[in-house]
Amino acid sequence: TLHWVGPKGEELERLHLDPDAFCAWSVSGNATGGLVYGHYGRPQDLAELRARGVSARGHLMLLRLGRGSPAQKVAAAAEAGAVGVLLYPDPQDTAGPGGGLGLGGETAVTVHVSGRGCGD
Repeated sequence: TLHWVGPKGEELERLHLDPDAFCAWSVSGNATGGLVYGHYGRPQDLAELRARGVSARGHLMLLRLGRGSPAQKVAAAAEAGAVGVLLYPDPQDTAGPGGGLGLGGETAVTVHVSGRGCGD
């Protein structure tokens, strides 16, 4: 379950994630922090954040899929100090049913974030 909380720790929203569609192959535990949008998570995207005075340290990073491997994105976010990564497919980057943009309502996206291809 994903919990959005306010600055005083109050729950603002609870999102129940579909276990058949949610890819959560990581260590057990909780990741808590602010949310930093890092575009595609490429080195130039993270450099742009630093140039603007935005730090990922201690925060979750929201990164778009595409323009690099998920493993590279997660590794770069970890190196920048992020405590977790949320990867999402932007409909503008994703071909949906019939080849048009978008995913469709019931599309699940699965990826792995292992740099060696042997697990996450």
